[in-house]
Amino acid sequence: MSIGVKGKNLIFLISTPRAGSTLLQQILSNHPAIHTLPEPWIALPTLYALYTRKIDRNYNTEYSRYWARTAIKDFVQRLPKGEEDYLEGIRRMYTYLYNRAMEGSGKKYFLDKGPRYYHIIPELYKVFPEALYIILLRNPLAVLNSIINFINKKYDQIHQFKHDLLKGPRLLPEGIKLLGQQCTVAHYEQLLKSPDAEIRKICEKLHIEFFSNMLSYDFKEEYKNSYGYQEQKDDYKSGGPDVQNIDKWAMFLKDPQTWRLASDYLHYLGKDIIDCMGYSHTEMQQLLERYNPGRIKLGKTTSLLRLIKRSEIDFLMLKPKNPRSLRRFLERWLAYLLK
Repeated sequence: MSIGVKGKNLIFLISTPRAGSTLLQQILSNHPAIHTLPEPWIALPTLYALYTRKIDRNYNTEYSRYWARTAIKDFVQRLPKGEEDYLEGIRRMYTYLYNRAMEGSGKKYFLDKGPRYYHIIPELYKVFPEALYIILLRNPLAVLNSIINFINKKYDQIHQFKHDLLKGPRLLPEGIKLLGQQCTVAHYEQLLKSPDAEIRKICEKLHIEFFSNMLSYDFKEEYKNSYGYQEQKDDYKSGGPDVQNIDKWAMFLKDPQTWRLASDYLHYLGKDIIDCMGYSHTEMQQLLERYNPGRIKLGKTTSLLRLIKRSEIDFLMLKPKNPRSLRRFLERWLAYLLK
């Protein structure tokens, strides 16, 4: 089997990182009709080149992303059919790559798991309007806590996930609305509570049979050193969805710094985004109040905004030590301004 030129037999699994996408991918990969590879990421570079929303000032390349984007847009505008030709070229390239990845598998569907595909949902939909999109949501406070544990509470590294924290919860619901009938929404918590129901829902959308043995798995040996798998292997030692993992994260709110970040994050997201994702803003507030460490302990903590912005602050405070480093500093400063 092969995928169609507009995405027939193609599945995109999209979430923010640390939301359980590896667990869901592992379960779906047990179906005899679904083939997948760890985390291809292949759709991001070419589709991000035509990113139509606000340019991110912290996304940069050695060749100047700003100039490249300007040149590509100029080139695309000169094509006979403009952006339509560009997207058709991308469509053909991806179709070829996905079909090559499926060669020899004997399966019908290819599943591309890309946690950061939330950046390019509208562009993906333009290229593959017939694909099935699975959007996986998780309690944002649980995602934040998972990130904190992932970086071993090295809070100064949290800025590496700032887009996942600040943009993801907004862009995912927007993507759900845009995709309409092509989208199936799953919740991490429901996947753990009622895995049969969540997986059956996806199978019904694909018009494939549900098998109960899909819910038990071992991490595939050939994936053990693959990107996106090695660091998460220990997260799912139970070999399947474990309902005990749903609320386990809440106990970490006993740490004042974690509580401060969670409180700041909930305030930043606000009620509309939380409710739109299918969670209760009121319940989250009540949970935080239950673990409130008090003003004295919070006095030694750092705000989420300060930690997220620290990378930019640190960059601006760099001081060159010699003429060569001065030149390098000025080049970097110019690149920063032109991003």
